[in-house]
Amino acid sequence: MDLESELRQAMAERVAGTTAPASLVADVRRRHRRRKARIHAAAGAAAVTVAALALVPTYQSFRATPAGNPGTARPAEGGPTIEQPERPPAPGPSVSSSTKGEAGAGASPRPKAQPPAGGSAGDPRKPGPGGVVDGLPGWITYVPDGLAAAGPCAVTGGAERETTTCEWRGSTGWLEIAVVRGSGLTDPRDLMKSPGLPGRTSVRGTPALTADRPGSGRQISWLARPGVGVTVSGGGQIETQLMRVAEGVRP
Repeated sequence: MDLESELRQAMAERVAGTTAPASLVADVRRRHRRRKARIHAAAGAAAVTVAALALVPTYQSFRATPAGNPGTARPAEGGPTIEQPERPPAPGPSVSSSTKGEAGAGASPRPKAQPPAGGSAGDPRKPGPGGVVDGLPGWITYVPDGLAAAGPCAVTGGAERETTTCEWRGSTGWLEIAVVRGSGLTDPRDLMKSPGLPGRTSVRGTPALTADRPGSGRQISWLARPGVGVTVSGGGQIETQLMRVAEGVRP
């Protein structure tokens, strides 16, 4: 019998009377679970360590600049010095002391804004005296070509009824626009100057009356709003454009 056979026989005789305990399988499973738990815990700790090491450079880049040196940031021990870019100057014109001293010398004053023609400064579209000869008041948007203003717009009447009249003359005919303001205006008939039976029309959807002017020409009258009436009159070739002129009057 060789040595290997003798060893096997000795081992068999040694364990011949030995039996496995009933809890052997449960003990093996419990040890296996403990081993897996230790492996998972070690893996989690390693992941946290890696994440912390990855955040260190980011923290260094965003760390506040020391108060004593605004141009440089002191990194961690042994790291390179990071130069911070200089901040640009605040926007706005820079004025030197010499320029400030010379600002008042030789400077021409700014011209004051003038109110528009034919109106007051508070209400540029309100008709009033002083309309320019070559221009249009702000409340008149169209005058046919070939006409020139006969003069500034004139204002007549009093507090109960005020009339603003603008006139134009030319080789093609004549044009007159009158705006009447008064609390007693309730109907376009109050504006008619012709004793005849007037015709009916409309200006921008507002009822209006038309009639022949005494002598020559025609007129269109309507109430722009309660208490404000408008009459547009014209003669010659201008009669064919009275409606267009009337639609451009906005007192």
